[in-house]
Amino acid sequence: MNLIIEERGTFISLKSERLQFRVEGQPLREVALRDLETLSIVSSAVSISVKAIRACAKFGVQIDLLDGLGDPYAKITSPYLVGTVTTRRAQMLAYTTPKGLEVARHAVRARLRNQVNLLRYFGKYRREADPAAYAAIEEALPLLQTLEAELDAIQAPNVDAARDLLLSVEGRGGVVYWGAIAALLPQDLNFPGRLGRGATDPVNACLNYGYGILYSQASGALSTAGLEPFAGFLHTDRPGKPSLVLDFVEGFRAAVVDRAIIATLGRGWRPEFENGKLEPSSRKRLAEAVLNRLDARDTHKGKRFRLKSIMVAQARSLALFLRDEGDYPIYVASW
Repeated sequence: MNLIIEERGTFISLKSERLQFRVEGQPLREVALRDLETLSIVSSAVSISVKAIRACAKFGVQIDLLDGLGDPYAKITSPYLVGTVTTRRAQMLAYTTPKGLEVARHAVRARLRNQVNLLRYFGKYRREADPAAYAAIEEALPLLQTLEAELDAIQAPNVDAARDLLLSVEGRGGVVYWGAIAALLPQDLNFPGRLGRGATDPVNACLNYGYGILYSQASGALSTAGLEPFAGFLHTDRPGKPSLVLDFVEGFRAAVVDRAIIATLGRGWRPEFENGKLEPSSRKRLAEAVLNRLDARDTHKGKRFRLKSIMVAQARSLALFLRDEGDYPIYVASW
């Protein structure tokens, strides 16, 4: 279970092996720690006891602190649940070798393939229902596939020497993909194209909030696999920037967040804003959509797993790849 707490005045305490959530004027709520995987706190007006934090660490429950835009700014987890020093040493050494370039190439390839499959998913029933959207998808698919061929042609001794080329492929893919998504979205949303942090239009505000939740999940998976979330390959290092998280989620953005948000908006729901930000009930609705998608099952390596479990498996595969102990296959969501 993944819980998101955003109601002001909530106090989280421990009773036996259960977390208790108290809000004045509301019934007491309890959740067993054994049933909990992550606890995300969005409001700054939420309190949690030290005993509750210690119990979460003992049971392996990750505590994420997010701002009102959904961006994680802190994480509380047990230092004993992360992997070995060997993995992090291999991660650092790989940066200057062809192996680091392959991790960066993997991120762009995974993004392109999942963008292709999400467009196929949304296009399945639109040939007659929405011919214009279907035509936009059909035009985008070969362009994205051509970019993957261009990705294969990039040769360099390390990722620093190839980063501009990799980001060029990723950026051009984004233009094609979001152009097709614009054709899918209802016109009343007035989607201006993909915009990052600080965007105030409904689509981008929802996407940015959803990505924040995804970043928290990915950071936990990478840390548990023994990897350093702030030492990436495709994305450059900068203080406070979890560059490996940004690399890693490229293969999950479309499958998890884009699919959940576009479907929710397509069914007629619209977010509400308060002082230029998503108001609490809208954030709750978005969080539920993304977390439900993470709980959905998909096929990976011939078996059915929840998407959050696939994310954990991919983090472990990346650690094995960096240690020269295994492959790092690309996860492509079914459509």
